[in-house]
Amino acid sequence: MKKLLFLSLLTLACASDYSKVIKATEDDYYNRNYDSAIPRIRALYEDAAGKDKLLFLMEAGMIFHSKGDFETSNKVFKEAEGIAENIKVSLTKSGLSFLLSDNESNYVGEDFERVMIKFYIAYNYLVLGDLENAKIYFRRLDFDLKEMKFIAAGYRQNNAARLLDAYVSERLGRYNDARVQYRNMEQLIGQSSLLAGDRYFLALREGDDRDKQKYSQGENKIQAYDRSMRAVSPTSNNLTEVVIIHEAGKSAIKMSRGKLINDEYLSVALRGAIEATMRNGGSISASASAGGRGMSVPRGSGGGAALAAVISALAIAENPIPIYKERDPAGSKPKKFYVNGVDIGPAEIMNDYSDTAIHNFNDNYQAIITKNLSSLAVKMVAAAIASEALSKAIEGSRGNKKGDDLVSGLISLAAGAAAGITIAQTIAPDLRCWRTIPSTFQIKRFFLAPGEYNFKVDLAGGVHNAPSKIVVEEGKPLFIPIRSYTN
Repeated sequence: MKKLLFLSLLTLACASDYSKVIKATEDDYYNRNYDSAIPRIRALYEDAAGKDKLLFLMEAGMIFHSKGDFETSNKVFKEAEGIAENIKVSLTKSGLSFLLSDNESNYVGEDFERVMIKFYIAYNYLVLGDLENAKIYFRRLDFDLKEMKFIAAGYRQNNAARLLDAYVSERLGRYNDARVQYRNMEQLIGQSSLLAGDRYFLALREGDDRDKQKYSQGENKIQAYDRSMRAVSPTSNNLTEVVIIHEAGKSAIKMSRGKLINDEYLSVALRGAIEATMRNGGSISASASAGGRGMSVPRGSGGGAALAAVISALAIAENPIPIYKERDPAGSKPKKFYVNGVDIGPAEIMNDYSDTAIHNFNDNYQAIITKNLSSLAVKMVAAAIASEALSKAIEGSRGNKKGDDLVSGLISLAAGAAAGITIAQTIAPDLRCWRTIPSTFQIKRFFLAPGEYNFKVDLAGGVHNAPSKIVVEEGKPLFIPIRSYTN
């Protein structure tokens, strides 16, 4: 009987801590031990239930990308793309659950993360020199961004993707596509020296005298150098564009907020939800036998002592709402680049993934609480009802006489406390998040004469995988991927 009444409580397994699950893989990744990280992430993927496969694929795609195996990275990200497209969920609700069922559900990510999957596929194609396929994925990505524009805040837009799409479109002679993306960015981020230079260069490429006049202030924003690294006009013969894509820092990650009871707003709101559930009858039913016979619970059941004990046990419960925290602010900032010892300046931040994740989570904070309070209240009332039923069963087995109020109260209190502790131990934040992705995406375009150059990143105290030399070929744009962070 005891086992039956507590069956629903015992099946609420403690939520797994994703940071512990991924730790060994993540440590290898940030130590650049990619050959060790790859079999680890493969094992996690193969052993995972379907719920976490998307997240493990996203992590794996990043590992292969940072290793420089862009073809395998694309295979992995395309598999992730397929899973993401097939998950039938509302994107506006995908980040709003946090309680006991979270780690039993599919990881679907947020809309701006799903966009990043396509971004990396296009990015990998760029580095491989396949501009046509890169354009195909930028077009798919742009479709997602247009949808987001109508249902999500502007900060979720990916300007790094828009800018690279503009560069590819220019190179392929699709000038109108480039112009549209520049306009989109101007609406989202306003004027910038980078955009001023890019708009002027587009006018040069098109031979558009009107736009050359309109964006003439951008002429001196374009960096172009001859073989001796002397500044020259961007219209000089034989210059080739070089684009640095700097993936900087370690992304913000989900962490525990601490004890639930320390969040005054949440704890007070939860108590109110519990009271409302009890007033509404706490409509719960549980299987009373292996045959599935339903057991109806009457209005107001549960007992004050048992419910009070269940609520008191929240003192040990972890706050089920995580918090995003930055972990590498220094490593996420722009860094200077040097070509043959000449300071060409830093790249410009075009997409701040950490800021987007933090902003998005903060915007949805009260919605998260509101969505999940009733669910947790029902679980706690169910625990109180089950514990009260158990206490009565214990009384019956002990042969307690009617009127033994003290003994009955103590039994009810003990049963409620046990149920509350069981519930409290299963309340945990869902800490699943993309942990290998960079914090910021920074882009810099300049123009060089063909030849071989020394290349350096000013990253004192940090780790990076930038090349020490670059080779510029005439007529062939060069995209340089750089991943950096502080230890």
